[in-house]
Amino acid sequence: MGKDDNIKWIDIGTKLTKELLKRKQKEYGDFESNAYIIAKFIKSVLEVVNKQKLKVPITIVPQLMIVLKLTRTIEDGSKSTLHKPDTFADIKGYCDLLDDMVKQIEKDENGK
Repeated sequence: MGKDDNIKWIDIGTKLTKELLKRKQKEYGDFESNAYIIAKFIKSVLEVVNKQKLKVPITIVPQLMIVLKLTRTIEDGSKSTLHKPDTFADIKGYCDLLDDMVKQIEKDENGK
């Protein structure tokens, strides 16, 4: 497999991930809106528990989802199969969502 073949596979993977994200958005709603609600929920719970004001960035949501999906790849004796294509597709999807969020945050902060 040559260098150009690798680029073709990356392009196909990126296209498939984007298609997955579009399907998921139709099924579950806008990720950024949902992430905002989840981050606010986490913030509220942590503030009550810690009895102080805290900052919880919206990026924590895709970060936690990536960690959750990664736990499915750990051999702990409870799973018959560790490699499930949907787990890795989900990780790629959350990574893309996180990438978009970080880019938008930096763009907003820099006024660009």
